[in-house]
Order: sequence, then C-alpha cells, then structure tokens
Amino acid sequence: MADPTRNRTGTGSPPGPSKLISLNGTALELPAIPKSGRHHLGVRFLLISVVLIPMLATCILVASSATSAWGAHRDAGKAAKDATQLAVVASARAKLSSFQLPFTAVSYAAQLGISISVLDNLLHPTVPFQDQLAQGATILASYPTLSSTPTMRADISQLQAIIPAIVAGTISFDRVNAFFVKTDSDIDDIWYRDYNQLQTDIKSWRPPASFEAHMAALLQTYQAFLAGGNEIGDSAYVLEGVGPANAKQQLIQAAGEYQTAEGEFAGQLGPKAEQAWRHLQTAPTDVRFAATIQKAVTVAVNGTKPSLSGNLAFSGSALAPSLNYLADLNSLVTSASQDLHDTAMAQASAATRQLTDEIVFLSLLALLCISGVLAAGRMLTQPLKRLAAGALQVSNGEFDLEPLADKGPREVVTTIAAFNDMASTLKAVEEKAVGLAAEDLSDPELRKPLPGRTGQALQVSIDALSDRIHERQVQRQLLHEAATHDALTGLLNRRAVLEYLTDDVSRRREAGETVAVLFIDLDGLKPINDVYGHEAGDAAITATAMALTRVTDACDVVGRLGGDEFLVVLCHGHSCDGDTVVQRIRQAVAQCRISVKAGVVPLEASVGVALAQCDQDTDPMTLVRQADQAMYEAKKAARARRERAVSGT
Repeated sequence: MADPTRNRTGTGSPPGPSKLISLNGTALELPAIPKSGRHHLGVRFLLISVVLIPMLATCILVASSATSAWGAHRDAGKAAKDATQLAVVASARAKLSSFQLPFTAVSYAAQLGISISVLDNLLHPTVPFQDQLAQGATILASYPTLSSTPTMRADISQLQAIIPAIVAGTISFDRVNAFFVKTDSDIDDIWYRDYNQLQTDIKSWRPPASFEAHMAALLQTYQAFLAGGNEIGDSAYVLEGVGPANAKQQLIQAAGEYQTAEGEFAGQLGPKAEQAWRHLQTAPTDVRFAATIQKAVTVAVNGTKPSLSGNLAFSGSALAPSLNYLADLNSLVTSASQDLHDTAMAQASAATRQLTDEIVFLSLLALLCISGVLAAGRMLTQPLKRLAAGALQVSNGEFDLEPLADKGPREVVTTIAAFNDMASTLKAVEEKAVGLAAEDLSDPELRKPLPGRTGQALQVSIDALSDRIHERQVQRQLLHEAATHDALTGLLNRRAVLEYLTDDVSRRREAGETVAVLFIDLDGLKPINDVYGHEAGDAAITATAMALTRVTDACDVVGRLGGDEFLVVLCHGHSCDGDTVVQRIRQAVAQCRISVKAGVVPLEASVGVALAQCDQDTDPMTLVRQADQAMYEAKKAARARRERAVSGT
C-alpha cells in the first residue's frame, strides 16, 4: 500500500496545511503547495545577474565618452572666453587710437606755432580739441584693458601728466608721438599675450578646422587693424607734407602690411567678420577714405609733391572719416573674435549635448534594465493573480470589471482573453436585464448585440421581449389618451380638466397667485341637433373647440365638460386678462359657421369668468360654479338684449 504521507514528487515531506475559501457560500478546500527543502534562486535575481555584466560594460564605455565630452566642453568654453577677451582688448586699442589723432594733431600744431583755438578755427572739429584732451584720459581710464597691467596703468598715468603740457604747447610732437607708439606697443602686447593664451588653451582640445581658420583670420584682421591705424596718421602727413621725416616710408610699410593681412584673411572669415568686411569695402565714407589713403601711398611711392601741401583744413575734414574708418576696422576685428567665440560655443554646446545624451542614455539604460527585470519577474505571477481576483469577483456576482490586461506568457494571455469575453458577456446580459426590468426601451444597452453563440441566442429572446414591452407601452399610451381626452374634440375631458384645475389651484395657493376660470356654453346647440341632426351639432361643437384653441395661448388649458359646455383655465400671466379673453372667445365663436343643407348656420357662445386670489379657502369646484353662474348671467343678459332689439322694431 502506498504511503499516504508521500506527495506527488516522491519526497517524504508531508504537504502543508490546506486552505479553505468560500465561493457563493460553498466552502472549498484547496490543497497547499508542497514545500521543497532545496533553496531556489528567485527569477529577479537570475535576471539581474544576466543583465548586470553587460550593463556594467556599457556604463564604462559611456563614462569614458562622457569624460571626453566634458573635457571638450571645458576647453571650448575656455576658447570662447579667450575670444571674448581678444575682442575687449581690440576695442580698447581702437579707443586709444581714436584719441591718438587729436593728441598728436594738437602737439604738431604747437610745434608749428598754431594755438589750440586757431587749430579749432582751421579744422572745425565736432568737439573742440581742448575738450577732447580733457576727456581723453578719463575715458581711456574707464576701459579695464587699459588698466589691466602695471605697464598700462603707468601709460594712462603718464598720459594724464602730459595732457597739460600738450595744452600749454610745452611738449614736442616727437615726445607725444613716441609716447603713443609705446602705448600702442604695450596694448598690442596684451592682445598677442591673450592670443597666445588662446593657442595654449586649445592644445588639449581638438577644435574643428573652421575654428583654426577663424583663429588665423582673427590674427590677420588685427594686423590689418594695426596697419590701417598707421595708414590713417601717415596719410595725412604725406598729403600735407608735414609730420615726421620718415612718414612716407612708414606709410608704404603700413600699406604693405595691410595688403598682406588682407590677402591672408580673404575667404577665411566667419559670417559676422565677412559682413563687417563687406561693409568696410562698400560703405561710401570708408571707400572715399581708402581712396585718400591710396592717393597718399601713390605720393609716397612716386615721390611727387604733396597734393595738399600747407592745407591744414584737410586734417579737420578727414578727422571724422578717419575715425569712422578706424571704427570699422575695429568692428572687423571684434566680429572675427565673435565668430571665433560662436564657433567655440557651438562646439561647447555640441559637447554638452553629447554629454547630456550619454547621461540620459545611461539613465535610460539603467531604468530599462531595472524595469525589464521587474517586469519579467512579475510576468508570471501578476497576470495569474489578476485572473484569480477577477474570477472571484465574477463568482460573487460582480460583473462590472475592467478588462484584464493581456500580458504574460502566451497560454496566460489566451486564458485572460477568454475570461474577458466571458465577463463582458455576463456584464452585457446584466445590463440588458436591468434595462428590461425598467421597461426603458430607449436604453442603448438593449440594442448592443451580445457576443458569442450563447449571447446571440439570448439576444433573440431579449429582442422579442423588447417588442412586447414596446407594444404594451403603445397600448398604455392610447388608453391614457382615451381616458383623459374628449373623443370628439381632442380636448381634455371633464375629469382631466377638473383634475388639472385642482392641481393648478393647489400650486397657485402656495405661490399666492391669481387663477381665472372661464365657463363657455355654446348657445342653441339643441335646436341645431333637432333641426339639422346630430352631425351638425357635432360640427358646431368641433368648431367651437377649434375657436377656443385658436384664441388661447399654449400655457392656457382648454377642456370639454360635456355637451355644449367648455372650461378654460388661464395661466398666471393671463389671469388678469380674463375679460379680454372672454371677448376674443365670443368673437372667435361668432365668426364660426357650419354648413347644413339649407346653407350655413352661425354660432354664438356665452362666456362666464371667475377670478380668485388663491388661498386656503379657494375651492376649485366653487370657481367652476361661479364661472357657470357668470356664464348664465351673461346668457340671460344677451337674451334680454335680443328681446329689446326685437320689441324695438
């Protein structure tokens, strides 16, 4: 005999305790899952072990790439900062050059014995020279570059010291010119120092070819800017035949340097520098001044007589164009610096995007791996738990379930799909049963077909039952119409109109409103029946009903009490217009004619009205009797008028 303590696995371990559950009041005993003495690794642990190794390798690769991207971002940011600093230094250099012209002009005029006031009258500058000298040192001192080094601070301090000597004419032109040559050299040293720093900063970075091209172009534009500044001062000296003895030689050298620099940066400029260069070549003021420089170069090369010899006014007329030309040259340098800055920032942004993308990728990879492990771990247990919970709800009669998600292994998905179909069929049957119980044939659930073969069979029965309910509702409506409406006129019958009056009085009693009741009697109906027959009488009654309906509003209620008597209950808005309605009714009925064999017979009606402010003592039937009495009085008064009319003839 088999050992009853052995389970299906063949081990000697006894099964665990069984579990009791109750379904619809019936207790069922489920066998417990046998326990195993061996330790088994969980699904999630196995999945983590499989995913962890490739994930770690990916993280190492991504981290290496992210480190490289961060270094590129850092180096590109340094290069952009260096480019901005070069633009700042170039702007300070341009400002220094713009003040150099009036300073040297005043000192050279003093050497010729011309005072500042006379020089103002000869050259007509926009700002008097003395004011320019007074403002020069202050404005230059406000530029951080011009005070960034001990040498530059000493230069600005010395400038402040020699300005009074220039104004007083006690300092020679050569000393002033030598001072500015030194100052220019000092600030140029700063620019080249910063340019060298830029070259150092990009050694650890592999910039794109466009960046290196823009760097070379920036260097050449700065050299063109320096050469152009030299051309401006030397051109005036050469054309006027004044200034240093070596002015011609310096002009020729500056022109050569300018042409060399122009040839170097041609076709290598960035978009902003290219736009600044086109402006310099096409602006009318710059074109005319470039022609003036070329004229001076021709004079210097050919050794011809200066064309403006002794014409000091030329310096005044050329001062503004020369400053504009110098400013546009400086704009070329700053635009080239900006192009370099933009290229570096674009590379920094690209490196940042790469770094961000790799961080996001790494985060998504980690999230995906973790989610995959969790999802895979739940794939086998969660669908079955949901299926068991849903089955328990259905067994308890709860059919309003959300469809279970078809997730999990293929066999589980197939089972869930079958369960969803079963649950939806049971829910649809329940909804149709509720609709039929309520006899609500407009319920859209009744028109939805049931799924499956069983559902189709049930749908046939439900449709037949719906048709029977519909027929019963139609019959009920017909019976209600017959019970509440007069068969001849279609108006409310006596019982219905009196019930309405009773309810209306009760409602108006609560609202404290006025009610008006009109009692209408068709005069001469009996003679019409006796002489022309009941068909003529019915026609008279029908015509009177139509007249009453025509002259009353939709809110008023018209009913037939029986025979030739009618009742009208005016709505609250018309209650005070009872006499007016009485006149309209009498006139409308008097306009009616019925056709008989002998011709046509006119109709006439008597109308009585009862008006009351509804309160606790207001009785609907009393109002009807009062309206009837008023109608009787109106009929008697009309008969008396007819008799007087007859006796009078």
